[in-house]
Amino acid sequence: MMKRILFILTILLFTQLIMAQNKRALLVGISDYQCVNKYGGWNNIHGKNDVDLLYPTLKRNGFVVSCISDKGATKTGIAKALNVLISQCKTGDIVYLHFSTHGQPFEDESGDEDDGWDESIVPVDAPIEYTKGKYEGGNHLIDDELHDYCSRIRKVIGKDGMLYVVIDACHAGKASMGIEEEIIRGTKAGFTRSGKYYRPQKLERGNFYNIPSSPSLGKVVFIEACRAYQVNKEIVESGKHYGALSYYINRVLSNHKLTKDTKWIETVKDMMGKDTRLTNQNMVIEYSK
Repeated sequence: MMKRILFILTILLFTQLIMAQNKRALLVGISDYQCVNKYGGWNNIHGKNDVDLLYPTLKRNGFVVSCISDKGATKTGIAKALNVLISQCKTGDIVYLHFSTHGQPFEDESGDEDDGWDESIVPVDAPIEYTKGKYEGGNHLIDDELHDYCSRIRKVIGKDGMLYVVIDACHAGKASMGIEEEIIRGTKAGFTRSGKYYRPQKLERGNFYNIPSSPSLGKVVFIEACRAYQVNKEIVESGKHYGALSYYINRVLSNHKLTKDTKWIETVKDMMGKDTRLTNQNMVIEYSK
């Protein structure tokens, strides 16, 4: 009888441990920026290809995966998906967020940026330019907002949880379009209400967030395709365009189980560093301590 009781208790404990470490992912990818507002100023890219590539890989890794793309990837749509994800998270979870979009410098109004510019993810309904009384920046997802979402996730998953945040976008360079041309994610034009001119600063290391550490928060790693002053090039593999960071993450995770062990990220960095198509593009990794 005692052996049977111990066996049952062991099974219950094992089940609780499994349930305590769920894997959840949210993938956001935009290809057709003109599907919502063809006069918004953005060229089309291939962010949805990244989502389609990563979805089955993360599923095989045991993740519950949610995806939003193109028309669904509005500011409101992204916010709703993040809020739903947060409501589903539990202590000890591994959470993976992935954004394959345009990026844009956004004039800092809170005074928390040394160079005077926030970074932003560009939802499908965020025009490239400020127009007083028409579009004043409310649909951009700036880094301060994303930081708040990430902080909420980290509080829920707790010290035993892990959050990965991948930003396959950029905030400098020239947006271009065409099969025979390089396709760049981002723009050299900063979004500004005051008319301030954006001049990229060649910092040795491009910071996307200041990452607070706390014994009560889950660990977090931000993985960015390039430094703030660099361009993020798409690459072509098997006739399809992908974000280079997304492509190499998929390569690594196709043969590596995604856990709380972050060593796989260095492999991605090494692969990108050896790709001769990615000259003058340095992947950035930021760890919480």
